[in-house]
Formats: sequence, structure tokens, C-alpha cells
Amino acid sequence: MGDLNLIELIGKDITKTSGTRKLTIKGKTDNYEVYRVPLEYLFYNEQNGRIATYISKYEDEQGPLDIENKEEYNKIVHAFIVDSNKNALNKTKNNIKLFGQRLPGVVLQNGRIIDGNRRFTCLRELHAEEGKDYYFEAVILNTEKGISPKDIKRLELNLQHGEERPVDYNPIDNLVDVYRDLVEKETFTIKEYAHSTNRKEKEVEKLRDKAVLMVEFLQFINAEGKYYIARDLNLDGPLQEVMVILNRTGEDQKEDVKNALFASIVTSNKGDLTRYIREIGRDIINTKNAEDFLDEFEDVVEEVYETLHEEKVVDITTINEKIGAKKELKQESNQIIEKKIEVNRIDAARNKPVDLLDRSFQAMDSIDTTAVSRMGEDNKEEFKELLEKIQSTVNLLKDKVNV
Repeated sequence: MGDLNLIELIGKDITKTSGTRKLTIKGKTDNYEVYRVPLEYLFYNEQNGRIATYISKYEDEQGPLDIENKEEYNKIVHAFIVDSNKNALNKTKNNIKLFGQRLPGVVLQNGRIIDGNRRFTCLRELHAEEGKDYYFEAVILNTEKGISPKDIKRLELNLQHGEERPVDYNPIDNLVDVYRDLVEKETFTIKEYAHSTNRKEKEVEKLRDKAVLMVEFLQFINAEGKYYIARDLNLDGPLQEVMVILNRTGEDQKEDVKNALFASIVTSNKGDLTRYIREIGRDIINTKNAEDFLDEFEDVVEEVYETLHEEKVVDITTINEKIGAKKELKQESNQIIEKKIEVNRIDAARNKPVDLLDRSFQAMDSIDTTAVSRMGEDNKEEFKELLEKIQSTVNLLKDKVNV
């Protein structure tokens, strides 16, 4: 982007407004002055978590984005911002058109937008539609005054997640951001990330674990780094169910269970993957018959893995074509799962009377006989009536058992 320095342009092409914005940088909260910046001096944040999957798809198909070519770069990322949430963009755009830009953004002195990529997109569209000059109102951060890349990322997280306003990230884009910050680059510790995003540490740990699970799924299907596939599969819900199942699974079975669930996602013919994985967990994995299922399903897992590792998976179409070409594999996978679910549901229904009777016995066994003997006459009469009803029910159940 050359040697552009917005600070040097203050008082020339960039003018100061009467507004300020409160920011917390390096643990210190201050009011920062807001300036009106011409749109042509600015460029999108290539590390914007909201469009992480879009950038991964573009770079997978077209190669790395050329940030130096600002005009072309902005044009490409502009389209990503629009596609990521068209409804939200149109709402913001209409609001700016009626009332102007109410919330200032945050930019670095080289023109990179840290906060306000959507507002910047709206202003670009309004400029193109109306031919009028529009300006982006923003705080300009002087990165020569000891603000490190980690400080900038911490500020970005705080602005996107920590403030009391809705976070409209696609869940998968958010997981990509979490994975990069906590696992891949290790920019933050769990504690630091939780503080920057106003979350509890346990919540951040779960997000990290889900992000790792997403990466492991992509590795399983031979699509490592292709985060857009996870987005296109709407994997957030299914991954959440996989996490719940694995948390209830013993360490010796976790790897087998995880791979079986990954294979079932790929071979599923169900529309609602989240419910499907939940049923597999509830009615197969978390039952006494889990080991039998894993043994029977092992060949399916291996064939799915080998089929997808013959050559790189590039999109959902590739997955469907590869697995679809193995009709017997997909059929076998669904038949095994559906059969196991049905058998276990029948077993559960068959055992339910025993479970209920056992609970009833435990409840009766907990009654303090001394307390019974000390009851008043009214309570004793009521107690006797209930005992007679229980005795009558017991006799009826005995007759059914002896039929």
C-alpha cells in the first residue's frame, strides 16, 4: 500500500470532527479524536474474522490476495462483506443514508480498517450509487507510538465481541478467528482472549475445542485449511453435538467415536445434520451398544477416509461426487446407523418399565419409617389410601408378569 500515512494528511485531505470515541488500548481507556477520511485512502482489514472463510476460499482458488493493489483488493473484499450478511449490510446502508455515519470506525495510520469494514462498504456503495463524496469517520491510530500487532488484535476483538452490541459473525468464521488466535498463532492465552472478548474462560475453552474439532474434520475429509467447506456445510450445530458426545465418551473410545461421527456427517442423507448427530449420540454412542456399533461401522469410516484422500477435496460438490459415486458405501452407512438407532430405541422402551419400577422402589425405600409412625391421624389415613393404591398397582403388575 505504499508509504501512506494518514496522520500526515490531517489538516489537508483529512479533517478533524467534533466527535470522539472511547477506546481501551494497552489496558488504558481514553477518548480518541475522530477524523473524516476520504474513502480512497482506506483498505479493508485482511484479518477480519467476519470474512475468514471467504478469504480462504478465494486464496484456495485464485492464490493470495494482492493487498498492494488497493483498488482491486478492496473490490474483491467488498464483495465478501456483502455476501457475508446482505440483510445487515442493507440495514446499515439505509441507516447511514438517512442519518449519516453515527458510530466512528477505527483505522491504522496506513489506512487499514480495524473496526468498521461494513460501514466502509456501505459508504463505498452509496458513493457509487449517488456519485457524491462520502467520508469514513474514524479514529486514526498512530502505530509508531508503541502499539503492537497484539494490541491491535486485542482492540479488534474487544470492539467486535466485548462491546454491548450484537456480534453477527457467521459461527464458522468466528471459529476460524478463534483457531488462528488461540491455536495456530497462539496470539493470546485463554485468559487474555476471554478478557478481550468479555467472555468467561470456560466459554473460550469450549470455543477453542470446537475450533480444533472443525480443523480435525477438515483434515479427515482431506480439505485442510478450506474453512469455507465447514461454512457451506453449516457445521457449527453438528460440531456442537459432536463435542457433547465426546465429552461423555471414555478416552479409549474418543478417537473412534470422533471419526465415526465425521464419517456419518459426510455420508448422511438427512437434511438436519445437527439433529442427526444428536440422535447418533443419544441412541447409539451413549448406550451400552456403542462398542458393537463402532466395530460394525469401522469399515465405513476407513472407506470414507480413503475415498476422500485419493485427491484433495475442494468443495461440497467434490465430496458429494466422491461419496455419491460409492452408492453402496453411503447406503451401508445410513443403514447401519438407522438400524442401531431403531434397535436401541426398542431396547430402551423395553427396559423402561424396569427403570420406572426401580425408581419407584428407591423412592419408597427412602421413606423414614420412624417419621411414618409419628404422623397424625389425618396423614395416616391418607398414607394408608396411597399404600392401598400402590398395592393394587403391584398386584396388577404381578398379574401382567405372570401372563
